[in-house]
Amino acid sequence: MKCLLVLPLWSESRTIYPASGRPHLDLLLQCLGYSQIMTRELEPDSPFDPGDVEETFGLILIQADSRNTHGRLRRSVLSNLGLSLGLDGQGSDRLRVVGARPLYDPSGVPSGFVIRRRGRIVAFFEQPLWNLRMELVHIVRTMLHEEENFRRPRFDLCWLVETHGQILEVPSETGDEDVAQFQLRYLPDGDCAVMMSSATGVEFRNRLRSQLGTRIYALSPRPLEDVCNQIFKDANLTVAIAESCTAGLVSARLSAIPGSSRFLMAGFVTYSNQAKNRQLDIPEVLLERCGAVSPEVALSMARNALRSANTDLAVSVTGISGPDGGTKDKPVGTVYMAAVSRRGGILEHVANFSGSRDRIRLQTSQTALHLLRRLALEYGHI
Repeated sequence: MKCLLVLPLWSESRTIYPASGRPHLDLLLQCLGYSQIMTRELEPDSPFDPGDVEETFGLILIQADSRNTHGRLRRSVLSNLGLSLGLDGQGSDRLRVVGARPLYDPSGVPSGFVIRRRGRIVAFFEQPLWNLRMELVHIVRTMLHEEENFRRPRFDLCWLVETHGQILEVPSETGDEDVAQFQLRYLPDGDCAVMMSSATGVEFRNRLRSQLGTRIYALSPRPLEDVCNQIFKDANLTVAIAESCTAGLVSARLSAIPGSSRFLMAGFVTYSNQAKNRQLDIPEVLLERCGAVSPEVALSMARNALRSANTDLAVSVTGISGPDGGTKDKPVGTVYMAAVSRRGGILEHVANFSGSRDRIRLQTSQTALHLLRRLALEYGHI
């Protein structure tokens, strides 16, 4: 089945945390049976008629511009779907879309609607789509089950696995029947989504969980920073970040989650050697002897960030994002990372990422978050 995602122009690039939640939204939709997802961007407050979309699209998701949620776009969608507004029950002054199923945000406020028209499902979102994802999934799944010719999606389960841009190896005992029941999808952040059918044998799933262990960080699509956010809060841990080649990207991802002030204490962006020396007290002799891109400097950055911010955990990254700056010994994509804890725990990682500068920085930030996640699991015994 095909899905059309209608977005305001440039909306996905306004923040580091896209309102649509892609690419995790794509994984959720695939679990519902929508294997083809296409996008259409609209000029601010442009009208839109779902009836103009070709009939092959069974699901249309329309994201309102956050700066004008009740503007021309909303009015045109209501008019073209033949819908009207009415009061939301007796004694209420809140309006709702008559004849459609409301979409409620986590606090119970109506923030959109879903309706079936001409054999397909149309949803309109007044809040960021990702905020309403669980409500959307529940309603769409219910509507699909109401269809007479409903067929269960081939893949309705999704596990997210830490892979650092590498190929994921499945259990060697995997049989042909099991192979037909799962699919691997590699994500831009370097991790892998294991798409499976709920009909997949329990024995195979148990083998997979046993083999991958803590590399499995989510049993449904969700960003890693959201997972870390929950772990840090549950364990009451504080975190500091020291960054060079990512220039604040790791801190930005963590701080994009509401409530991050409970655990994120400090972020150091030390791009130059002088900044590393002045802000993190990295000895000049160490920088000269080992180079800024080295495991010794990465570990020193993490330890000094931990001490300076007085936190439970700290992580550091230093590397070469490209497109220039690489050498024979340290080509573009070489990144050294280290995570340390107040209790003396240490995790170190060297990566050799490939791709564009943006891709290398994204995968570096993902791996840095994984180091924090794994160290937090050891620290808090969660």
